[in-house]
Parts: sequence; structure tokens; C-alpha cells
Amino acid sequence: MKIESLKKIVFLFSLLVLLSFGLLNSNASAASVGDQLTSPEPGWIRYDDLDPMLKFGGSWFTDTAALNYKGTQQYTKTGTYSFKFTGNAFRLIASSFKAHESTSVEVTTDGIAELYSGVKLKDNRQVILYEKLNLPYGEHTVTVKNLETAKNVTIDAIDLNIQKPSYPINLVAIAGDGQVSLNWNQIKNAESYIVRFGTESGNYTETVNSTKDEYGNFVIPGLTNGTTYYFVVTAIVNGIEFQPSNEASAIPQGTVVEPEQPSSNRAILVVTMNTGLEKEFDLSMQEVNSFIDWYETKQAGSGKASYAIDKHDNNRGPFKSRKDYVLFDRILTFEVSEY
Repeated sequence: MKIESLKKIVFLFSLLVLLSFGLLNSNASAASVGDQLTSPEPGWIRYDDLDPMLKFGGSWFTDTAALNYKGTQQYTKTGTYSFKFTGNAFRLIASSFKAHESTSVEVTTDGIAELYSGVKLKDNRQVILYEKLNLPYGEHTVTVKNLETAKNVTIDAIDLNIQKPSYPINLVAIAGDGQVSLNWNQIKNAESYIVRFGTESGNYTETVNSTKDEYGNFVIPGLTNGTTYYFVVTAIVNGIEFQPSNEASAIPQGTVVEPEQPSSNRAILVVTMNTGLEKEFDLSMQEVNSFIDWYETKQAGSGKASYAIDKHDNNRGPFKSRKDYVLFDRILTFEVSEY
């Protein structure tokens, strides 16, 4: 029993260690200001201090050390640096030596200034000295200036989050005659839309602009019937073109005209008498219409009581003609089958 109890204790202790290790790893995976970060986190891109995007003003000097990102970083007491980027977040990466680094640095983002005076210097390199997160996606201008000229402001690298956010657009293509109608859901803040299409999936050779109100039924005319077309649409928000919609396809088709059935302009007239007797006549439509006119006139209270129907090919014998006289008050119903 003692051995079994010991095994349980060892198992529980091991499980606790594993859980603690997992929690430590999960906490360590999200870097923050003051942490060393030798490579950009997923979704971020790192730019070296020598990248042309950085513009330096004043006198700057180069520090070469193997532990710097790509071996160099720039420093100054009185100079400034600036950069522009399109994205939604940035980080300033540099060394954080207590004896040399200023802790009173002004960072101006799109005209709004902040200080990164709260950094705890840890005598290390490639440290996040400042970060600006959750900016609206778009172009931003950043300027960095040292306010404590007795020490240096240093820049080793800049991490940018430039992932373009997406708006969920559900695109549907409906084929017509020589055209395709496109429907997609409204993007609330869209200034306009761009429609791209082509005859190969993923290869869009044509571009059409649409207004912000044309999401409901946007028609692409002048297409070739029988050809498959592929479409995507993107929204323009704050001047930025965002990620495209799903791809939709359609095949324009010409209107199918059903050929008219040839007409002999004749009909079979079947008159059913109130005795149940049926009389059938093969007549021209003119004769049928004359019969109907007589019937309706008599039903209205005027006209003859009987109507003579020519039997035509039913004539037999030496007779010049044969006619069947039907009496109005003996007719139960009649049927006309045109052919």
C-alpha cells in the first residue's frame, strides 16, 4: 500500500510540474515592453536600423556588436529618427544599458506624442523599449526624439505588424445573357469597392470600380456567353484596399427561344348534348369562332335557336353538302382543341 501511495504522489507531482512549465511557456510567448526579443513574433516583420525606411536627423553613431540585430545599432544624444509604415502596430527595439540609455524619449505617432520613460533598463540588447498597439490599419508616421541629452537614444530594429485585416465579404455571381450580376454584403465603413474578374480562377485581368452603394446588384456587362468568369471583390476603407472576398464564378448564357409550334389554324370542336351524345367536328378556327359567337349571342337572349355546322369531309354520297344543326337549348357543353 505504501508503494502504491508513493507512486500516486510522484505522478501528481510530475503533473503539477508539467502544468507549471506549460503556464510559464504560455506567459513567455507574449513579449511586452522591457523584454528581450531577438526575433519578431508571429505576424510581425523586423526591419534593421540600416533599412532605408528609417530617416535620421542630426548626428548619429554606429555601435557594432555581435548581439545587436544584424550586428549594428544607431545611437545619438541630440538626433532624431522617423519612419512611415502601413499597418496597425509597431515596436522599437534597442539596447537597454542603464549607464547609457535615456529613459525620457518622446515618440510621436501621427502627431500625438508619448514618452517611454517607464522602461526598466536591464543591461541587455534587442529589448522592446516602446510599443504602440491597436492602431487603425493604415499609413502612420512616427518620430522619435531624445529629451534627456545626457544619455543616448538608440535604435537597433523596428518590428511592424502590417497584417491587413479582412472584412468578411460573401460574394455571389448570377449569370445572365452576356452579363453577370454580383451580390455581396454591405461593408459598413466602405468608401467604395473594387471588382476584379477574369476567365481563369485566381487570374483576374479586368478591374471595375463600384460605389459604396452598389453592393446589392452590380452588373458586369459585355461578357461572352458560354465562357466561365471568376470574380472577387475588395472593400476600400479609409483609403486602404482590404483582403478580397471569396471567389465566385458564373457562365453567361443567351436567352433560349423556344421554337413556335406550327399551327394549322384548325381545331376539333366537340359538342356534348344534354342527352350525353357527343358530336365531333374538324373545323377551321374561323368556323369555330363563328359557332362560339352564335352561342354567346343566343345565350345573351338574341339570335337563332339553331346553328348549322358544316360536316365537310364527312360528306357522303351524292350530296353537295351536309350540315349538322344543333339546338341551343340541347347543348350541355362544348370543347375546342386547336392544332
